[in-house]
Amino acid sequence: MPQTTNAGESSLLSVLAHACALLSSLLVSIVGPIAILAIADSETVKQNAREAINFQLSMLLYAVISLVLCLVLIGYVTLLIVGIWSFVAPIIAMIKVANNPGVAHRYGGIIHFLK
Repeated sequence: MPQTTNAGESSLLSVLAHACALLSSLLVSIVGPIAILAIADSETVKQNAREAINFQLSMLLYAVISLVLCLVLIGYVTLLIVGIWSFVAPIIAMIKVANNPGVAHRYGGIIHFLK
């Protein structure tokens, strides 16, 4: 299938994939990038969508581990760190993707469930 999206549309879809992480509902923050992954023609957009999904799944896992660690008090600190990082990292990703439309953003410190 020929690639039909232009650079502006690819950039917008990439930014939206990372912006979904800022939505309060876990369902929307995961379904948004999955939908973008399904409709995107550009490989860069697909890479950004996969990275956004990996980020959300990793943050969910880290939050669950932090909740368990709250039993030994260190979890409160790690939960705070996870909460701040889950807000700041997508904003950084959106800025980088908007400024470099042809480059996929990679989050640091996440598990890559989807390759």
